[in-house]
Amino acid sequence: MHILQTMRHSPESCPLGNSKNLDIMIQWLEDLDIFAAKYGIKVVGAWFDRAAHTAYAVFDTPSMDAFTNFEFDPHNISIITIKNIEKTVVTSAKETLLFFKEYKATKKQH
Repeated sequence: MHILQTMRHSPESCPLGNSKNLDIMIQWLEDLDIFAAKYGIKVVGAWFDRAAHTAYAVFDTPSMDAFTNFEFDPHNISIITIKNIEKTVVTSAKETLLFFKEYKATKKQH
């Protein structure tokens, strides 16, 4: 299962103008891969649009429970306090194609 996170912060809480938030972001980014692995989660990638105060991350997680535990671990709580985070369950193109083919085959049987 893949989770797409969209993370936004206000210009006022931007790490570039807030030394406490800068420290939080540096620590979070340094530890992200190792920390996610603790929950069986792989960081597929993380991308930042610094001018828009927005970041995107994709995680490959074994379950929603694992991801919830990851999100609410103390390591992530610091990020939650400085960013608005939206999460969406997404599927790859290959997974979506397989789903559509299975759906089509099932529909023909009815």
